[in-house]
Amino acid sequence: MDLTGTSRDDRTRTDALKIPCPAGACVSCATGVVLAAFCWARADGPFRVLPYLQNPATDAITVMWFSETSTTGQVAFCQTGVWSAPLEVPAVLASALDYHSSETNSPPPLPHPPLPYLHRVRLTGLLAGTAYEYVVTQDEVSITNSFRTAPPRDSAVRFVVYSDSETEPESTGSREKWPEPNGNADRLYPVDQTRGYQENLQIMAARNPDFIVIAGDLVEAGGEQRDWDEFWRHNAGVLGDLASTVPIMPALGNHEYYGGTRGGYSQPTSEVSVAKYLTYFELPANGAANPAHNGRYYRLDYGPVTLVVLDLCNGDDTDPAKDTSTYLKTADGCQAPDFNPGSPQYAWLEEQLASAQTNSPFTFVAFHQTPYSVGPHGKADESQSGVPVRVLTPLFLKYGVDAVLAGHDEMYERSVVTGIEQLPGGGTRPVTLSFYDIGIGGDRLREPFSGLVNDKQVFLAHDDAPEMWSGARLVSGGKHYGHLEVNVRVNGQGKWEAVLTPVYAFPLMDSGGTVTGFERRTYADEVTIISASAPLLGQKGAIVTEW
Repeated sequence: MDLTGTSRDDRTRTDALKIPCPAGACVSCATGVVLAAFCWARADGPFRVLPYLQNPATDAITVMWFSETSTTGQVAFCQTGVWSAPLEVPAVLASALDYHSSETNSPPPLPHPPLPYLHRVRLTGLLAGTAYEYVVTQDEVSITNSFRTAPPRDSAVRFVVYSDSETEPESTGSREKWPEPNGNADRLYPVDQTRGYQENLQIMAARNPDFIVIAGDLVEAGGEQRDWDEFWRHNAGVLGDLASTVPIMPALGNHEYYGGTRGGYSQPTSEVSVAKYLTYFELPANGAANPAHNGRYYRLDYGPVTLVVLDLCNGDDTDPAKDTSTYLKTADGCQAPDFNPGSPQYAWLEEQLASAQTNSPFTFVAFHQTPYSVGPHGKADESQSGVPVRVLTPLFLKYGVDAVLAGHDEMYERSVVTGIEQLPGGGTRPVTLSFYDIGIGGDRLREPFSGLVNDKQVFLAHDDAPEMWSGARLVSGGKHYGHLEVNVRVNGQGKWEAVLTPVYAFPLMDSGGTVTGFERRTYADEVTIISASAPLLGQKGAIVTEW
């Protein structure tokens, strides 16, 4: 039992497990971490995507990977030196992961690789909050790594959130505009998007999170397979294997519906795009009457945290004020669910929030389109506006949601809305709710839209983290790639607290302005949310937000 949260901070990826493996069972098992390049770098290697984790629970977790051949793979796992019998994991042709004939202007060159094979297995009967080692064997090549099951509700939890990585092969060597408050419109960010995303992920990995939330726009074009290849190259491939030890909990963004060279948002390309997303991720079931909506929104309970993830990429096609994308049309075959009052997703959301209000110390809601913003999608008449999402704000306030996690405008911006929570037993209390745009995952670094005002804004990195220079060397400040770190724990007064810290990868420079490395830094916008309830009751009390 961890009620202080101190052990959560001290545990590292490499010292979490030191369990001997049976002879010949794995490539490297001294630490539970293996270099992804071992297999990926081999042109004839069996892994298209290295083993990664999905759908964590207190007693179960899913292991997935993609192979080059149809050969059955194996998984074994161990805890305190006791290994399971190897589980046979059959191969299923991943027919959704095809390359379009138009994907020719960047690697991989034609002919494209053949379709890979999906392997998926649910490991069950596990112990809560427990570290395990696992080994995946495919075509006589073994990869070893580790995972930790979801903890009991009285345990400390750390997770990280980002959005808008928008991976694509063209990101390599592509330096985007660096927003400049002083008016230098020609300045470019000092590293390309590939390295920016890579450094951001490395900082996350060093903090050993329990899970990762990606609030949409994982890839540049959901319909382009090369863009998904690039995403997994970072997360379960040659550039990093964080997803092999930490489950990813994604939300659909507009770019996951975007077909790219297949035809933009036109139908049926949007559903072809989403089919790739649903192939890669196994997410908790939502019981939706429309089977096409399963996996597009869901709920995860993890220790003292309830995470509710929504799909807000469409809306009501008959009214632009209620629609976040005028490009996607249900009548054309788009299956993106509506989110407005009266819709099944809205009813499901209210049910989950009501349940979490009485059963979880903290409730977080994640989706892509931030409703309050000075970015390009903060305009009400924009074709992909986040403004229609404000229809959900009364629901968030009513059930005491602790924070809303979003992206879309590719900035770090926090907005605050105050209101009244309706208590389950009757009565009310005032609440303060932060809305985050954490769209600084790895794509461009946008600046505010000229003349747009967000009266809910309390922090904007572009304006509130001024750059300090010494000649050509940046000393501090600026808008950079980053993420939000959330630590949920019991504080010294015996109260549940959630500390939300905005983190960025600061580029260290020499006197000539050349980047020599990166450093984890934080913006001066840390928020602490304190619950007045006893930690073991699992019920919310009065919430005070400090910043």
